[in-house]
This record gives sequence, structure tokens and C-alpha cells, in this order.
Amino acid sequence: MKAAVSQIKKKGFSLALVTDIVKKAKIEPIVFYNRYKNLDEFYDEFVKKYDYWLRDFVRNNLKELGTPEVYGELLGKLMETLINDAIMAEILRWEISEGNHITERTARLRELHSQEMLDMASGLEETSRQDIVAVTAMLVAGIYYLVLHKDRSPFAGIDLNTEEGRRRVTGACRHVGEMLFCKAPVDRERERIAENLRQQGVAEDVIANALQY
Repeated sequence: MKAAVSQIKKKGFSLALVTDIVKKAKIEPIVFYNRYKNLDEFYDEFVKKYDYWLRDFVRNNLKELGTPEVYGELLGKLMETLINDAIMAEILRWEISEGNHITERTARLRELHSQEMLDMASGLEETSRQDIVAVTAMLVAGIYYLVLHKDRSPFAGIDLNTEEGRRRVTGACRHVGEMLFCKAPVDRERERIAENLRQQGVAEDVIANALQY
């Protein structure tokens, strides 16, 4: 398993070979094939160790999540988690580049385990009056891409291999969270003003016209 981690980090799932793994592990090929029929069977067992990474991430970070203030923080933590665990990032890369029973299973499981986070996001939609689930999907997909792209080149001048680049993205995540939920207090204030004007006998068309500004 340790040898596989080393080779997958170096070459990725698609290019790592049994010969690479057994050489790194300092074992004879027969030892490998006595346990696994082929590399796919080994990968099937290997990847199952990571099948629940998103579930664990969500549950570890959603304990106090339910308020808009920490929405952006969660996205920043997702980025850091993927940067710090190269195998999880390689699983994502493998899913994109190759379709097989293993990558299809991990993709389905991720969708299942992300439901808890999406349910939380859906519960905040009334607060923000935005399609939080769709926005979250785009943001998470963007984080995936930035992480997978980081060893190719900077993207839009942002280099996730640097502390500054990671700080910019985590700051942007917090800023997006603030923007998504800033409308609700404004709407409440507008409604309070409208109600005060009604109590003073101001006509509805005048109120509507005034609140356009």
C-alpha cells in the first residue's frame, strides 16, 4: 500500500504499473499476484480506503455549520484538504480521465456523501434567496479544478503551490459566502421601512417606487 501511494503520487493511477509498485515495495511479482488477480483488483481495494474521505470531511466540519458565516470557511478547508492529500486529488484526476467500475463507484459515493453538505446549503437558501446548491456545485468544481491544475501552471495568476495563492482562494471563498447572504439583512430592512411607511398611510405605489433606490 505504501509503495502504491508513492507511485500513484509520482505517476497517477493510469500510468502506475504493477512492476513499479512491486519494485518500490521490494517484493517479487508473484507475491502481488498471489493476492490480486491484476492491478484493477488491487486498485479496487486500495481506493476503498479513500471512498469515504468526503463524508468524513463533511461530518468533521459541519458540526457547527448552519450559519452563513462559516459557509466560505468550509470551502477553504476543502481546498486545503485536497492539497494536503495527493491521493484524494489523484482519485479525482483518475475519475475525469478514465471511466471504469472503480471511478464510477467513487464518483457515486462522493455524490452520496456530499448530500449532507448540500442539504445544509439548501436550508440556507431562504436566508440568501439564491440557488445555494447550484452555487456550491460551481464553487466545489472550481476548487477541484484549481487543485488538479496547480502542478501544470498558475490559473488566472493564482498559484496554489504558494501560500499567497492559497490565501487568495480561501479569502475569495469567505467573500463569496458573505456576498451570497448579504441580501437577507437588506431585504429585512427594506421590509421594516415599508411597514413603517404603511403605518403612516403612505400608498403602496409610492412605497414601491421609493424602495427601488
